[in-house]
Amino acid sequence: MTAAPHITKTQLGLFYILSVLSVVCGLLAFELQMTFLFAVPLLVLVVLFTMLDYKALYFILLFMLPCSIEYYFPNGLATDLPTEPLMVGLMMVTLFLLFYRKTHLPKGFLSNPLVLLLMIHLFWIFICALNSDMPVYSFKVFLAKMWYFVPFTLLTAMMLRGAADIKRMFWCIFIPLVILVVISFLRHGLIYKFDFLEINHSVTPYFRNHVNYAAMMSIFFPFILWAITWYKWGSFKRNVLVVSVAIFIAAVYFSYTRTAMLAILGMIPFYFMIKWRWTKIAVAGFILVATLGISWMFYNNHYLRYAPDFETTIYHDDFSSHLSSTFQGKDVSSMERIYRWVAAARMAHDRPYMGVGSGNFYNYYKSYTVTEFETYISDNEERSTVHNYYLLMLVEQGWIGLGIFLLLTFVVFIYGEAIYYRMDNREDRRAVMILLLVMFSIIINLLLSDMLESDKVGPFFFMVIALLALFDVKAISMKTDGQQG
Repeated sequence: MTAAPHITKTQLGLFYILSVLSVVCGLLAFELQMTFLFAVPLLVLVVLFTMLDYKALYFILLFMLPCSIEYYFPNGLATDLPTEPLMVGLMMVTLFLLFYRKTHLPKGFLSNPLVLLLMIHLFWIFICALNSDMPVYSFKVFLAKMWYFVPFTLLTAMMLRGAADIKRMFWCIFIPLVILVVISFLRHGLIYKFDFLEINHSVTPYFRNHVNYAAMMSIFFPFILWAITWYKWGSFKRNVLVVSVAIFIAAVYFSYTRTAMLAILGMIPFYFMIKWRWTKIAVAGFILVATLGISWMFYNNHYLRYAPDFETTIYHDDFSSHLSSTFQGKDVSSMERIYRWVAAARMAHDRPYMGVGSGNFYNYYKSYTVTEFETYISDNEERSTVHNYYLLMLVEQGWIGLGIFLLLTFVVFIYGEAIYYRMDNREDRRAVMILLLVMFSIIINLLLSDMLESDKVGPFFFMVIALLALFDVKAISMKTDGQQG
């Protein structure tokens, strides 16, 4: 017979304190009609658990990323539960660890070009917040960036240092994500018959909308391709992963999200771009084409030629019509984006250097819109932003902020290609290629959305930079003795 475990005085004391705190908070919540007080004991418990085992909490956070739900408070503020409170807690723990035990980060990590540029990007957001017309909104965005950066860049650099850690990270995200994808896919197919207009209903409450849902799938997709190579032919795990590839491709298609489809299809030429060392040429070509295209659009107001017809620009009820109307300039969601892009460009002309401050696009853009591009959804009841992350940077952080972010993006690909060719073994090369494919998918998804502050997208951006930097300073290796079954 096994002896009962001994309970120490410290454990007993903590139990009594939490019990009393729970009772007091419960009574106060009823008396003062402040329901958030019910969460105080849980918050204290999470803090204690974090202090005792922050490593376990890091992987719990990863597990919860697909499962998080947006919660709106009565005052209009919103948060992702339970992920954002976990991020804040892990941010504080990570800063505490770095302050008292600086050896947690590998040598050369903070001075790595990728991490340095990321920190410069964050610093400029802080400077723009100081200069913001509405600093409360801007500092909220800056703080949100910090609780993404610290857990997913700094803590990731402490936690993921070998093949076993990477595999644990993968399964923590994959298991809940594939379950939710299957549930959403079946709901959409069995209940709504894959109706184009019902996709958003099929993915809630775990995903805000079909764009959020498809973006996370397309971003995580390269990890699944990578994971397949970890296991032997015919093994159960490999078979599960192979089936999941088909599920993800089908789910992305029936999400009817153009950027997610483009991201997955674009991975093929992007892969060869890295293999053939064409990244610098591709970046130079992109800069040239983008510069010429934007210059032509605004020369003599050429962009006005593309103004939509208010009467015929509508929301279509099937995907084929949706795609064809996009190219014809008659899809309302596409033309509404252009309506806001034009406003963003005019805002940037008015505030070129530091922008209006992060989080302030919605508060200012209406006075900069051009009525010729107005659509029947331009009242923007959902208070969404410009639907292009690069334009959002331009508007809210000025040309300097956009320049820093673009430089960071280009350096990730150019320097990432160099890291790829410096790797000594096939496993590490494959890992770097997968990380670059993930970043490519993120960048493509940001063309028609601004989800880098979303917990379905943002964590991967910061993790990719952390992992690339770890490979660069040779603080991580995927080389193993053999494949697992």
